[in-house]
Amino acid sequence: MIKSILIFLVFSFSLLHPQTIPNSTTNQERIVPLDTKKNDPDSLWYMKEIDLTDREIQSITESNFLEKEWKRVSIPGNLYQKKENYAEKKIVTLAKWISFPEDKFTQFSLRLGIINDRDKTYLNGQMIGNTGEWNSEEPQAYDKLRIYQIPATAIRYGKKNLLIIKIQPYFKTSGGIEQDETILGPTDKITSRFYKDEFIKLLFLTIYTTVGGYFLFLFIRRRKDRENLFFALFSFSFVIYNFLRNQLKYEFDFSFLTMKKLEYMVILLLIPLMYHFLRTLFDEKYNIFGKVLDSIQLLFFLFFAVSKNIEIFSFSLTNLIQPTWLLYVVLIFMILFKNLRKKERRAFYITIGITFVLIAAIMDSATNRNYWVFPRVMGYTFLVFNVSLAIILANSFVKLNEEVEDLNKNLEKKVEERTDALNESLNQLQILKENQDGDYFLTSLLIHPLARIENQIPEIKIETYTNQKKKFHFRGKDGEIGGDICIVGTVHLDSGIYTVFANGDAMGKSIQGAGGALVLGVVFQAVLSRAKSSYSKSRPPELWLKDLYLELQSVFASFDGSMLSSVVLGMVASDGFIYYTNAEHPWSILYRDGVASFIETELTMRKLGFPKNEKYFQIKTLSLEPGDILLIGSDGRDDIGFKNEDEKIRSINEDETLILRFAERAKANLLNLVDEIINSGEITDDLSFLKIEYNPKTHRMSLPDYVRKEYLEIKNKTKEEKYREALERLSPLMENFSHPTFFALAGKLYYQLKNWKDAVENLKLASAKKPNREDYIHMTAKALYKNGEYNESVIWSERLFLRNKFHKQNTKLFLHLLDRTGHIDKKEFYLSFLAAEKV
Repeated sequence: MIKSILIFLVFSFSLLHPQTIPNSTTNQERIVPLDTKKNDPDSLWYMKEIDLTDREIQSITESNFLEKEWKRVSIPGNLYQKKENYAEKKIVTLAKWISFPEDKFTQFSLRLGIINDRDKTYLNGQMIGNTGEWNSEEPQAYDKLRIYQIPATAIRYGKKNLLIIKIQPYFKTSGGIEQDETILGPTDKITSRFYKDEFIKLLFLTIYTTVGGYFLFLFIRRRKDRENLFFALFSFSFVIYNFLRNQLKYEFDFSFLTMKKLEYMVILLLIPLMYHFLRTLFDEKYNIFGKVLDSIQLLFFLFFAVSKNIEIFSFSLTNLIQPTWLLYVVLIFMILFKNLRKKERRAFYITIGITFVLIAAIMDSATNRNYWVFPRVMGYTFLVFNVSLAIILANSFVKLNEEVEDLNKNLEKKVEERTDALNESLNQLQILKENQDGDYFLTSLLIHPLARIENQIPEIKIETYTNQKKKFHFRGKDGEIGGDICIVGTVHLDSGIYTVFANGDAMGKSIQGAGGALVLGVVFQAVLSRAKSSYSKSRPPELWLKDLYLELQSVFASFDGSMLSSVVLGMVASDGFIYYTNAEHPWSILYRDGVASFIETELTMRKLGFPKNEKYFQIKTLSLEPGDILLIGSDGRDDIGFKNEDEKIRSINEDETLILRFAERAKANLLNLVDEIINSGEITDDLSFLKIEYNPKTHRMSLPDYVRKEYLEIKNKTKEEKYREALERLSPLMENFSHPTFFALAGKLYYQLKNWKDAVENLKLASAKKPNREDYIHMTAKALYKNGEYNESVIWSERLFLRNKFHKQNTKLFLHLLDRTGHIDKKEFYLSFLAAEKV
């Protein structure tokens, strides 16, 4: 337990936000801080104590800005430092001039920190975000961190931009941008920093929940140790309180007032539960002083449960409740000092841990009272207290274990004498099994580095799951071996970066299947390594995937049928377009909008290793939409054993659509999907899944109506064969809108005008942006042919042939080009494709 906590502590603090650890490696090159800096008057913000109307805000310019009486203030921080000046004023306006980098293709966002309470934020007079219902009598979100995306239309590049924030506080004595930080930067960096910080806090809460559950388990097993119950309740209360302080709570549609009430109620439990934990741990008497303090906390707890006035909550907590906590602290340290005098080791460790917790609590209380701007540290320092308890538990267990060993010393000696004969007879069998497990272990070590997951495309998220049927134990290590393998790598081609993936299931069990997986992994990684050569990089994705398949097929075929493997090979780009081929592997599943369906309906290829299998090779394509998930799995997902009521007769699942229902119930979550399979019956084969999830950072923008109208008019000109006039009207649209349809139409117009060079250029652009359009590929091949670029025309025509052998015009052009360029062997190879289709 101690090791796990320490490892978690080191790992988590290495990921903390630079606001917590100054030496963080977070990329700050494009993040612009807007906070006020010490001894830098230019970094101060402007403030007015009135409510400006939208029209007044829109009328402010750089020339008339200083005509208004602005005060200079530090941000972040409480604007209401002097109560006599601000006690009755409810609305303030903050302003700051900011500049943007000359990067019109980047989506920018503002992180405005924690604002008390509601706000309306404007950039250059345009509202870019607001939080809370204006003029509401109830609090809205006074502890919420604001992040607003900035529309490009509101930005003045190369000029000063006026940021104005209208704030309506909830409390009379505090308001403004009180905590956190104000920064400007790209949306992806702003949001990634935000979610990283909040999820790290949740990771800490996870370990605290685990610790609380562990102590609750100890109490259930031994009811008389009530200190375990009190600490479990304290841990759970601490987790709930810190979750209610976490920004991710706003991801749930909970009432703000309800969350705040629960937060105030839970915080009342923390100090009393800690007191009772230490009191019962050291067997201290529950005196009258502790009972009076508990009664006070209980009264306030009931009051908070029925009341709805947050201002009264805040006043009561600050001025009435927190002073009673000091009395609890006195009781706690009296207990600790009493046991320290007895040289109680437990008291020493707990004193160290609770000292850190109290220091953190004081710092967080000062932050809550707006004495300074500082991140909350209680969630991290509480880990020190958990470590102290872990040390106590470890010492207790070691001591108990020593006592048990001493008691059982004589009994163990007798047992050893009686089992010597049995050990002797089992020794030889164990040696044989160890040799076999050694072979298994060595093979698994060879396979492990081959099944790497290397994905460099952020829009594509890859997850894998592998569970081999054969388990073994070798020299203190558990392992598994089988024929399933998942491999993911990255290849850099001239056409872009692609994530290449494979989910294979080699024929045979244990060593035989592992041998096939080993061969598949070695060849796959070898092809990836060669992809850095100039020849491989120049290959389009269809031909690169064909080369990979042919090399795998050639190696497996050399084993003369003794080694076969089903596999799905594929590659996906950052636009979510997938090229793949299925060699007798179970049909892949597309999970879209909560519905799972197969993307294939028929078997087109046999397993790797079947003779002359390459002539059935075919590349299939799939365009993923944002949020789509593609699930590729081995046949272990279908080979489920069902037992009858008498538990003797077992039947194997024959419903291939059962996996679709499992995927829908699991919402395409791999672990949940595996649980669905396990709960339905017994897994009788190796099981593996490869999950591809597409989440683009930006979504495609639709064309304005006037552009659509203009495009339709241009199409009419094209139908009237007025190609030059259509091209002249199309050129301005292409300059302003980089749309594949425009490039495709331009290519066709240049083709009609016999301007082959420009036709090729535009058709290539259209095909790159819309790789799923087969007509674009065919037109590109024709234009290249017309321009005399026969070798490149062969490549484009071959790409389409590999996708669709039934495209008659392309097939005719392809065979003609092979004759024209003298590729006789290649023509014979592809003629076998056509002959196989006829058969």
